[in-house]
Amino acid sequence: MDTSQVATQGPPLSSSIMDITPSIATEMISRNYGNRPLDKGRVTHLREAIHRGEWLVSHQGIAFSGSWSNSRLLDGQHRLEAIRISGQTVPVLVFENVPPETFSVMDTGRSRTASSILSIQGEQDASLLAAAIRHIYLFQSMPDTEWKGHSSRLTNSQVLKFLKENREAVVQACGIARLMSKERLIIPTAAAVGYYTTREASPGVDQEPWVEGVTTGADLSPGDPRLALRNALISLGTGTSGRRRSDSRGQLGLYLKAWNAWVLQKPVKQLRFQRGEKMPRPVHALPGDLLNSLTQ
Repeated sequence: MDTSQVATQGPPLSSSIMDITPSIATEMISRNYGNRPLDKGRVTHLREAIHRGEWLVSHQGIAFSGSWSNSRLLDGQHRLEAIRISGQTVPVLVFENVPPETFSVMDTGRSRTASSILSIQGEQDASLLAAAIRHIYLFQSMPDTEWKGHSSRLTNSQVLKFLKENREAVVQACGIARLMSKERLIIPTAAAVGYYTTREASPGVDQEPWVEGVTTGADLSPGDPRLALRNALISLGTGTSGRRRSDSRGQLGLYLKAWNAWVLQKPVKQLRFQRGEKMPRPVHALPGDLLNSLTQ
């Protein structure tokens, strides 16, 4: 077991990697007092990461004011609670004899976001890439929820795994989204998810006229679903500050409704997507000749 010691005015600070079982976690939690209330969403997020096998030992461990078996827990209550309810044993870096006065400065930093991790790895347009991956995942796994709260969070490991498995498609979708959002008409995340999911559902459809029509609005006739989408987005309003009275999920709903109508050649005068409405699913590719006739 790895250990280290640092000289202090009191007992020497020490650290070791421990295999913490749910029962040990329960015992450690019993020494937790004077800490902030538990964030249940954060606990659930950590527990699910444990279940997915994503738990790794890092410098973010558990700290006690003395020996862990008979002193106050200073840091790590969320990790311990996640281990307790996960029913699994995981390795954790445990610090003992940590000066109690350090309690006020613990856990005040911000963890690295998925976009910062992607940026560090050299990915272009990392913020949009991370947001698009998260929303694609939510569309695929829980399309009819509000995409809020702990259940809508993704770990950095999940984002990186998705990118590794779907790099070409998601990078292309983000590039198209930047093109479609150049007039600040549609939120880039909504455009990226819309393009990705429709390409996945109907890979045989030529999307160039769709993208051009939504982006420019040129030569669109009344009833054209692309025009209806543009009008719906305009009606949401961007204002001089660029503020939109809708979120990415709402705009994605409009995007998919318009796309389905366009592929099926159904005229649309007006588009709406109400709060609480189920998310539309993109139509799937039609057989060869019929599909071609619909997209000409």
